[in-house]
Amino acid sequence: MKVLLAVGFSLLCFSLPSVAEISERTVLPLTLTDNGFLPAELTAFAGNKLIIRMTNKSSRVAELESYDMKFEKIAPQGKTVSVFAGPLRPGKYRFFDDYSLSGYSGWLTIREE
Repeated sequence: MKVLLAVGFSLLCFSLPSVAEISERTVLPLTLTDNGFLPAELTAFAGNKLIIRMTNKSSRVAELESYDMKFEKIAPQGKTVSVFAGPLRPGKYRFFDDYSLSGYSGWLTIREE
């Protein structure tokens, strides 16, 4: 049993990003309000690993999602969540609140350095 726990813990540690990997990422702050995302457009440079850190200041539960960047994360009211993306090629990548009836969405623009 101890061997199984040790193997499981080892696999978990190898699958999580290290502190060094996380600190090498560009952090993009984002806020969701009852009127949509602030800012509605984020910008970053090509080739960088990214963390989009969204604070949900709306009056309901939200879900930060992007088909383009392949993430989805539930954001309880008043909480902050983070999603990882990149490195990405130059272009525009859509993100949205999948729980919004108003269709709140925004864009991440990736530019050449």
